Amino acid sequence: MWNPDGSGRHPPVDLSTRSSSSPTALLSSIRAQREEREAQRRLEAAATTVQKVWRGRSAASAVRADILAQLEAGVSVQEGARALLLLLRGRGERARVGALLVKWTTAALARGPEGQVFGALVAEDAFAFGILLASILRFVSTSPRNETSAKLLTSLEAFLKPAAYTNLPPDCMSEVVAALGARAWIETLADITEALATAKRRHPLLLPVIRLVTAPTALVPLTTESPLLPPLVHTFLAIPALPSSIPLASLTHLSSSLPIFSILLPASAANPLLLKQGRLADELGRTYFLANLATFGITGGMLQRTGAPGKRAWMSVVGAILPTLGEGWSAWTESSVSGAAGVAAAAVMDVDDGSEDDDTAPIAPERPRLPLGIAKALALLASPQHIGTLASYATSSGSLADFSTYALNILVAFRGSPKWEGTLDALLDGNRGRALIKLLWREGVRGKWNNAPDQWSQFSKNPQKSMLLLLTYVYNHYLFLTPDDEFFSANNPLSLDEVLELSSTWRDLAFWGYLNGVGQGVRGAGTEADRRLFTQGVVRVTERNGRRKFAPDEYWVMDSNLRDGFIDAVKYEDELLELETRAANDSHGIARPQQSANVRQFMSRRQLANSRISPRLGLLNNMPMAVPFSTRLQVFREFIRADRKRLGIQRYGRARHRVSIRRSHLAEDGFRQLNSLGPGLKNIVEITFIDQWGNEEAGIDGGGLFKEFLHNLSKEAFDTERGLWLANLRNELYPNPHSYAKESHQLEWYSFIGRLLGKALYANMLVDVTFAGFFLAKWLGRQSYVDDLASLDQELYRGLIQLKNYPNPEELSLTFSVTENEFGVAKNVDLIPGGSEIPVTAENRHEYIALVCKYKLDWQFAAQSEAFFAGLSDLIDPRWLRMFDQNELAQLLGGEETPIDIMDLRKHTTVTGFEDERTPAMFWRVVDSFSEEQKRQLLTFVTSCSRPPLLGFAQLNPPFGVRNGGSDKSRLPTASSCANLLKLPDYRDEAMLRSKLLQAITSGAGFDMS
Repeated sequence: MWNPDGSGRHPPVDLSTRSSSSPTALLSSIRAQREEREAQRRLEAAATTVQKVWRGRSAASAVRADILAQLEAGVSVQEGARALLLLLRGRGERARVGALLVKWTTAALARGPEGQVFGALVAEDAFAFGILLASILRFVSTSPRNETSAKLLTSLEAFLKPAAYTNLPPDCMSEVVAALGARAWIETLADITEALATAKRRHPLLLPVIRLVTAPTALVPLTTESPLLPPLVHTFLAIPALPSSIPLASLTHLSSSLPIFSILLPASAANPLLLKQGRLADELGRTYFLANLATFGITGGMLQRTGAPGKRAWMSVVGAILPTLGEGWSAWTESSVSGAAGVAAAAVMDVDDGSEDDDTAPIAPERPRLPLGIAKALALLASPQHIGTLASYATSSGSLADFSTYALNILVAFRGSPKWEGTLDALLDGNRGRALIKLLWREGVRGKWNNAPDQWSQFSKNPQKSMLLLLTYVYNHYLFLTPDDEFFSANNPLSLDEVLELSSTWRDLAFWGYLNGVGQGVRGAGTEADRRLFTQGVVRVTERNGRRKFAPDEYWVMDSNLRDGFIDAVKYEDELLELETRAANDSHGIARPQQSANVRQFMSRRQLANSRISPRLGLLNNMPMAVPFSTRLQVFREFIRADRKRLGIQRYGRARHRVSIRRSHLAEDGFRQLNSLGPGLKNIVEITFIDQWGNEEAGIDGGGLFKEFLHNLSKEAFDTERGLWLANLRNELYPNPHSYAKESHQLEWYSFIGRLLGKALYANMLVDVTFAGFFLAKWLGRQSYVDDLASLDQELYRGLIQLKNYPNPEELSLTFSVTENEFGVAKNVDLIPGGSEIPVTAENRHEYIALVCKYKLDWQFAAQSEAFFAGLSDLIDPRWLRMFDQNELAQLLGGEETPIDIMDLRKHTTVTGFEDERTPAMFWRVVDSFSEEQKRQLLTFVTSCSRPPLLGFAQLNPPFGVRNGGSDKSRLPTASSCANLLKLPDYRDEAMLRSKLLQAITSGAGFDMS
């Protein structure tokens, strides 16, 4: 019955089929319950483990307490030994344990009726006795500076005296020593030595510790099979500053008792894995190891006194470790040994020419600062004394290959530091250096290398590789240091024929290195460093040949190995490089062709050489002399043609710059209107001349008017009276170093002149200007040498050569400074900080000479050169110019410095408009009778340049032409220089023709577009 208040109602029933919870919630609930049960099981297991450990420790403590009580109550020596072995496995109660150890060792060392008491222990179980001794030493290592440790160390010495084992079986001593080796005897002593040396320098307890190092070797002589040998090498000898951390008596004992040169080093040489274990597994340990060896071997004279096996082992072990040291190791080791001498040496370091812009060089890791003593010890490895000792040994013992490998490893380790150059100086020193070069040449190079690709592809396997590489390093350094007069004298260790043969070996290997690529040096092809080294050698020899010819023409050309289509292949590589550069630039938002070209043009020679898509470009930019000059010239013009196409420049296109030039203000107008164009100067420039009355001169510029403008402007810009340029004794130009030339407006002029010369090269126009050799070398990015100074200041060059050979340079009272005069005021310039206070001596004169050259050839022109080359590079990619040497660049710029070949000119001249051959025949007879100066005046009159084009008149474009200029015989000949055309009236008298032609070409008038 219905109840109004709702009482007695049944609970509601949900008759729907919907689940009360989702499957996801159900799974989560099940997972949570399972994790809760697992956590509970882990908690119970942990509680069980804790209980087990607690019970075990409690039982062990009880046992330990019982043993301590028994020992303190007194037991026999044998029982005490067994109890102490158990006791020393645990920790705690150190004072009680130490007292018991002192008590037991005293009892064990007491004498009985049959000798010392511990002898019975040894006879019973020698190995266990050795373990006990090692355990006592481990106990000492936990606190080595207290009185207990001192007593125990003394006792351990007594236990290891050979006299105590005289009545025991012979194998007992071997068992004891084996146990010591098994229980880290040497490693523990190394830890104690470090702890004592850190706490107090030369701690008195170091005396017994060091004696304990060699004590086992008194029982059993050390052999290559001894278990103590590996830790002696890879742990004990790697203790930081070991020789300087121990007392002098200990050092003397160690030097006389530890067989470093007779056992340790030969064993390490036979088993190189030793040098990768223990503390030698990391660079810091290897560094300490080398420093300790240097102190024992070099400072202590052990290397000098040891025989041939010891020296060979030294070279093998030290030589094996040096290549494993990381990037920047030499700079790190020298960071504590720096000073004025180091600054000077670093400033003039002999470097390879291809190392600039090296973005691929690994970054040196951060390292802790090295103590001064260790740094000085490491420097001994590259000291003249050390290098001289081993070089003398190598030249007299037949170990040249081993020494070559060792010296190369020294050079690799000290690369980038003054010690690198010091090592080369030591190898070159005096008669020994000459003998070394000759021996390396005979044993490692002469007749042993041929021009075959497999010589490079299998280079790393060649047994003569190390000798060739060392000779290359040393002779390259000789070329760097030696002026031309000495190179061409009898003092040269090699004859000129031998130099040429050596350079051809370098050329062959480097050539195949560029074309076939480099390897990693472990096996197969040579490395990039090998290729760069050989390239450097070829470049330095060819530079000598450029200054004073001693090689046949095209001696270094590899024409037979340059396959057909070389130029097409170079163009293809350049296109691929352009595509790669554009792709890289697109990712950085650089899209314009000119911007892309600007990014690409500053690729270094090394970057080009290592590019996987540009082997021939790498060859052209690093070792261009291997390619015929005519081929390189054609490649240069192909590069320009491709650049024009890329920029959309057309000779007859409408896009051009139109410029009006007043003849009376030619330089001013040219600078004002053209300098701001920058790279835009690559486009066609159309010149309109304004005469003295303000009228435009007749004619349309087809190139000839710009040639005239360039010709006249160059005469004005390069006039030494203007102040931008100076001339040497041979009338060759170089930038004025005066401060006036460094003013901002003058630097703008240098940039403008650079752009104009770039335009001349870009447009294949010759400019009648000659630059000094050292300045042309800067165009090519070459390093300056002392012989380059001759092209700047012949008197200073001779003075420096005299200084180089002067027996007592101290008498000259020179300092590391130079005096400059400006406007009659003398100014002293330091070559290094504080240079005016540093005297020039026999030891540092080479640095002084090099610094003077660097100042004169580089530093004083730095701003002017930078401005000039900035303008030049707006139009000419520097890598295009690196395909040439200095002499070839001079020819590229101004034509060949050779007498004008009239036969060649006549062969490639077009003659038109004459009724018969009478006038042309007279013309050629007259020209043939001209002096060389008159011939050059004729050439200037017609082509605007006094020098013949490169590779002859066949290359002149347009060809040289002679056209009938009319029948009016009173007129003078005229020229259209844009067309290289001479307009010659139809003279019928040879004397008149000669007179009129000379009058025209010597008048100095402007070019008339008649």
